[in-house]
Amino acid sequence: MHSMIIPAVTPAEATAYVASTGAAGWPSDETEQAQALMRGQRHIASRDNGRWSLDFDGDSVPVEVQYVLIEAATLEARQPGALNPMSTPATGKVLVGAGKLRWERVKGADEAGSYIPRIAAVDGLLRGLVRSGSTHWLMRA
Repeated sequence: MHSMIIPAVTPAEATAYVASTGAAGWPSDETEQAQALMRGQRHIASRDNGRWSLDFDGDSVPVEVQYVLIEAATLEARQPGALNPMSTPATGKVLVGAGKLRWERVKGADEAGSYIPRIAAVDGLLRGLVRSGSTHWLMRA
């Protein structure tokens, strides 16, 4: 399980990963990198700590999970707060008709996890590492 306070990835490891992907938006300041990494790790820990299909601790984090933390941190570094959207079930609707505007509620909008941001790289890297149970965030429409 991930710690909410002890980093599982160093800023140097994250910088090397981000540089190898060519992604933009990773801060050059090590303090900002560490802060983004911790926000990404806390997001993944709060979302997945009860669902891991394997056992690990802070000293033995699988490389795929380290990459997930970096992917989440990169999004968070580009747009602070992106991993913690403020939303309510009332805002869970989609436009289905434009002639005379018609909206429908998003399937599962009343579920607590329906507003968790989805990151394609995270979903792919975590496939097989977390149990989905009754949570639907990994399911594709």
